[in-house]
Amino acid sequence: MSRQLLFLLLILLVSCTRGNRTDETSHRNDAKHTIGILPFNGVDLTLVKKIKSGLEQRLTTEVTILDQQKLPQSAYYRSRNRYIADSLLLYLSIANQERFDKIIGVTVADISTAKKPYINWGVMGLGYCPGEACVISSYRVKATANGSRHFINRMIVLAMHELGHTYSLPHCSSRICIMKDAEGRMNLDNGNTYCINCAFYLKRKGILKQE
Repeated sequence: MSRQLLFLLLILLVSCTRGNRTDETSHRNDAKHTIGILPFNGVDLTLVKKIKSGLEQRLTTEVTILDQQKLPQSAYYRSRNRYIADSLLLYLSIANQERFDKIIGVTVADISTAKKPYINWGVMGLGYCPGEACVISSYRVKATANGSRHFINRMIVLAMHELGHTYSLPHCSSRICIMKDAEGRMNLDNGNTYCINCAFYLKRKGILKQE
């Protein structure tokens, strides 16, 4: 075989390889992000469906509701009758088995985490930043809600906040942004969307729908 023929075959091989890589990259960029919702025992499945609908309306994600599971006893903090949120995140990551880009747990139980100077600080939710898993609790959210609609909206906002962390968003200084720090207060009613900067970041990553 001549050198010229070998050279032409090599060019064709490289061209085909580059074409395949381009197609694969394009497919990955166009693929929707996936989220799994894992409700722990005691959670109203109607609420879970509302959270799913709320996320799908705002995010470019495919949301799947998983079967209910018991809260792991390994996460139980007996002295305060709470579940350690950090342990729940680990449990969720293991349960996910990389099936979804993100997994969010929903519980009615009180949850907590360590926050200086407190060893056990009650929270509404917690998420890895960045990471795969987050968890939200209705325990503190429902206590001061003005009816079912108000409560559901709060839970959707809380879910978007914790998912924002998993997509690398830190707490935001804007008081009307979903990503603001709760600072120990119930502030889920101050806003139900991301600020311009946080929204731009999520849109650039292909996660937040264009309005």
